[in-house]
Parts: sequence; structure tokens; C-alpha cells
Amino acid sequence: MSSQCQSKTPQPTPGHIRNYSQVADEELEAKQRERECKAECKAKCKEAKRRKAEEEWLEAEWKKRVEEEAQRRRAMEEEEA
Repeated sequence: MSSQCQSKTPQPTPGHIRNYSQVADEELEAKQRERECKAECKAKCKEAKRRKAEEEWLEAEWKKRVEEEAQRRRAMEEEEA
């Protein structure tokens, strides 16, 4: 084979300690971490929305009970008068 026929695959520089499969593995790991982070963020957002909805429901229930109690008091005051 002649010396002019060389591989077209890029060759690492002499001081380069990683091979291309290590770089590809690191890229895959980085993408996996990114997917996991997005999933975690999505789960946290969903949980925050659920908590907010629950808090709003509890507040509405509390206001409803306060109003019902106020109506009972007014009715009792009217009966006494």
C-alpha cells in the first residue's frame, strides 16, 4: 500500500489521551443527564401545580365554611331579635 493512501478517519494528536469512542460515550452520558434533568424538572413543576391547586381548594373550602358560619350567626341573631 502506498503512503499516499491514508485513512480518512481523523487521528488523535499525539498528546490526545482520549479515543473517539470515549468522546461518544461522554456525549451519550451528557444527553442522558440532560434528559433526566428535564424529567426531574417536569416532575417538580407538576408537583408544584398540584400543590397550588390543593392550596387553592383548601382556601376555597375555608372561605365557604367561614361564610356558612357567618350565615348561621346572622340567622341566630335574627331569631333572638
